[in-house]
Amino acid sequence: MEQTKRNSGILIVHTGQIGDNLLTTPVIRSIRKSLPEAYIAFLTTPQNYHVFTYNPHLDEILLLDKTMSAGDYTRFLLTIKRRRFDMVLDYLGNPRTAFITWFSNAGRRIGYDLKLRTYAYTTVVKRDPSPKYSVDFKYDLLRAVDIGTDGFSLDLFVPDSAHRFASEFVDGIRRGRGPLVTISPVSRRAYKQWAPERFARLSDMLIDALDANMIFLWGPGEKTYVQQIMYMMKQKPLLSPQTQSIKELAALLRRADMHIGNDNGIKHIAIAMGTPTVTVHGPSDPVSWEPPGSPYNVWIKKDTGCGTCVPRNCAYDLKCLDAIQAGEVFSLAESLYGRIKGGRRNAV
Repeated sequence: MEQTKRNSGILIVHTGQIGDNLLTTPVIRSIRKSLPEAYIAFLTTPQNYHVFTYNPHLDEILLLDKTMSAGDYTRFLLTIKRRRFDMVLDYLGNPRTAFITWFSNAGRRIGYDLKLRTYAYTTVVKRDPSPKYSVDFKYDLLRAVDIGTDGFSLDLFVPDSAHRFASEFVDGIRRGRGPLVTISPVSRRAYKQWAPERFARLSDMLIDALDANMIFLWGPGEKTYVQQIMYMMKQKPLLSPQTQSIKELAALLRRADMHIGNDNGIKHIAIAMGTPTVTVHGPSDPVSWEPPGSPYNVWIKKDTGCGTCVPRNCAYDLKCLDAIQAGEVFSLAESLYGRIKGGRRNAV
């Protein structure tokens, strides 16, 4: 769809990970609600494409392939500039996105007060030092330009084909009487990954106590690791089918009574699907990554007195993760199941 001259053109930029892109979807919805006639485009990477497909609040998805040649990158920049966007909001603020924002030559360019990046913006937003939900942090850029906000719910629109895929798998399971629980024991960041043997122990406890139907989720390059955890178990869990996109994964999560896992992108997809979640947090701050005040998105984090935390350079062998025991996570999951038993509840 081509941008029309009569409508303001707004470009939102975020080339980070899937979870963080998903946490930006309330921004899109808020802009559409405040400026219904605006032309809204989102610039991201190919891996995030399916986060935004079928989104009725978006007019266009622009893709930046970080492996493109210098010539292709130059042509990409010139295309952005020729589009003559009225406003660009940079939600990542790394050197590349800051430069793209500046090069767009938009009349209003909004970003955070990151060192060596402020040259790119006409409106520099001071980062709020107080901990708050990531969506609320992103809303600070909208507040700076007097655009209203529209709650914390995440948007992920799933086509019928993905729902059929998930239904065929779930309907084919010989199920026990307990809840259908998806579990994600992986993380792109090692400092967020709880011990595999504890995921195995937790899953055995859920099957023994609740007659739970455990489905282990996996993505590219993760199948062997997940299967190793399954082999540690005394009980027999299920392995999810291979999904072709996050839409199929989302449809599968939508059918779960509960999702358990590390603080990763899959957790945010579950939240977007309204599925109750139990999250194991290591160094990450639950205030930043969990919907505030939700009784259906629960978490556990241990304060081990490490002081200032730099997760990538942890000198304490991730004591915060090691301190969390399987029995503690089981108690959280059992309590959550008690709240949702008897009917599906929305998480947000």
